[in-house]
Amino acid sequence: MNAKRKSISRKYMIIGFCFLLPAFAVYLIFMGYPLARTFYMSTMRWDGFNAMAFIGLDNYREIFSDATFWLALGNTLYFSFISAIISVALGLVLAWFIMHLFQFEGRVLRTIMFSPSMIAPTITGLLFIFIFTENIGLLNSILRAVGLDDFTRAWLADLTTVRPAVVAVQVWRQFGFSMVVCYAGMQGVSKELIEAARLEGASDVKIFTRILIPMIRPQIEISMMFTMLWGLRIYDSVVALTGGGPARQTVVLPMWIVENAFGFSRHGYASALSVAFIFVTMVFIVIMRLAFRGGKYEN
Repeated sequence: MNAKRKSISRKYMIIGFCFLLPAFAVYLIFMGYPLARTFYMSTMRWDGFNAMAFIGLDNYREIFSDATFWLALGNTLYFSFISAIISVALGLVLAWFIMHLFQFEGRVLRTIMFSPSMIAPTITGLLFIFIFTENIGLLNSILRAVGLDDFTRAWLADLTTVRPAVVAVQVWRQFGFSMVVCYAGMQGVSKELIEAARLEGASDVKIFTRILIPMIRPQIEISMMFTMLWGLRIYDSVVALTGGGPARQTVVLPMWIVENAFGFSRHGYASALSVAFIFVTMVFIVIMRLAFRGGKYEN
């Protein structure tokens, strides 16, 4: 009997592997091979035309003395971390607010707030150019209309405001996703638990902070993970908004990689930068997993 059971299990295992093989093959072709090729090219000097020349770890050594790399890394981490925190916090509060609305109003509001997540980053960047433009921008026009002319400025050309402006654009694209995820988590919290807390005299704020937030911790973790990863690979919106300026103050790692590969024809160095970018992303993921480990809650 045990031998027959093992034979059936082995048969189903083989069938499962057969179903996985096409997906695994596609992954190897479109992900595995390009990644391995990138690691290989990072040890070469190549301009895209002449023969490759093996230089070992020279490209990686150059990274440590590349001032633009460290500036781009700092900007990338800044945009990722700050925009993720604001997006998740804003989405969490809005999800809690929508819970108190009627079903129709809540559905309409959720759709409106999630819609920016579906707009292409380049279109988003071009849209916010018309908001942040100094002379005819919507933001400065509103400030002039309410008599706050002293607060008008060139938002995308001022070193003190350009990075917060990019963060605002990133938050506008991301908070809707966090809102939907957190709202779905709140919908799964037991209504009896909330009603029992109300009977005990708990206010809405205490229910939100003491019950809802701990109960939807997995959804908060998912939102934070996705928004941080989106922030790490920010590229299109920055190119559309600032092009890395002013004075290279908004250059990000993906932009610096593309410039080296296709602007300076330094494909080997761009590959090394890509490997470093992968390493930074993996470190971020590990840190996030460590930060959110533990704290399991039951309904």
